[in-house]
Amino acid sequence: MTPSTPPEASGPLRILQVTSTPNGGSWFHDQVVGLARRGHQVRAVLPAEGALSARLRTADVPVEIVPLNGWRPRQLPRVAAAELRLIRLIREFRPHVVHAHLLKANIACRVARLAVTRGLHVNQVTGINHLRSPILRRIDLATLSRADVLIGSCTAFADRYRRFGARSVAVSHYGCNVRRLDPTASGRPFRAEFGLGDDVPTIGMVAHMYPTRLRAFRDIGVKGHEVLIDAVPRVLARVPGAHVFIVGDEFVGAGDYRRELEARVARLGVADRVHFTGHRTDVQNVLAAMDVLVNPSMEESACYAMIEALLMEKGAVASDVGGLPDTVQHGETGLLVPPGDPVALAEALVTLLADPERRREMGRLGRQRCLRRFDIDRTVADVESVYRTALAAAGTGSSW
Repeated sequence: MTPSTPPEASGPLRILQVTSTPNGGSWFHDQVVGLARRGHQVRAVLPAEGALSARLRTADVPVEIVPLNGWRPRQLPRVAAAELRLIRLIREFRPHVVHAHLLKANIACRVARLAVTRGLHVNQVTGINHLRSPILRRIDLATLSRADVLIGSCTAFADRYRRFGARSVAVSHYGCNVRRLDPTASGRPFRAEFGLGDDVPTIGMVAHMYPTRLRAFRDIGVKGHEVLIDAVPRVLARVPGAHVFIVGDEFVGAGDYRRELEARVARLGVADRVHFTGHRTDVQNVLAAMDVLVNPSMEESACYAMIEALLMEKGAVASDVGGLPDTVQHGETGLLVPPGDPVALAEALVTLLADPERRREMGRLGRQRCLRRFDIDRTVADVESVYRTALAAAGTGSSW
């Protein structure tokens, strides 16, 4: 790099990646690590120590803990102190790019932009559940102009924020290591745990359970577990031997929401056919054992679980919401159904259970498309391209 060539044109960038979750967040980890491996100087900001900070440090990514989370009045003094700490961190690190993920991190970085005008500020929208809250929606839209670039993690989110008036909008799907799953893996070990033979029809849902205070999701949770449970009797009426596996558990909480779901299953009289497995680390074994994977979410991005289902060449049924159509193309790589409709969901599940060859063909095509669209290397290259294009357009105003 010659002195006349600014670093944003060709050389390494200083990038501050900010998120508001201390756990999970594989999408964040993979993007941060990918950018570091491309030679950029990357620091990560997390709200607390946890599994995510440990994974990032193992990958030699510097981590700063800044407790930005909190909306309640009694939390505001701590949040204000954390905001000042974030501002100091930005001034000390002098990043070319500040890239925030999740609503609380996005808002915190927009506020910081009032005090630190240099650098490119990028917000990535990972979900839009908050738009159902009048207060959070107002906060989001009132501060939206402080972001230079808004990245939607699916086409639908990008389109929504383009209509909201975001200054510049791009799409970048959160990628993953698309080669880590082997579609030829055997499902027998998992099936054997439950005494099931190879010929038993199986349906799987892999998702965290998200209890929420948002009124919009009080009857049906964000991930739509209730919709699947309500569809089970209709599925069993047509496919009497089927078994349903609900894989995952509450991400936060004391287990009350899971117990409500288990009680719902018991009331419907299908407890012998619906299995709650809790969290599993052997995802490949789980997916290999399923004939059809389902995502009945009420709101969703592109969804790792459905990407993984297609990478395993499985039948896929999903709600026609958010980024799920980016992953599951109706009639081609799976079936889409209206959200919150257990009748339509049951019909789609029965359709694929009854036609093994069709779901295998869909799965094979789905894997081919996911290999291209959701490869983490492509994601990281796309994000870097967004940075460089925006920095070039901004000129020297984004440099330190």
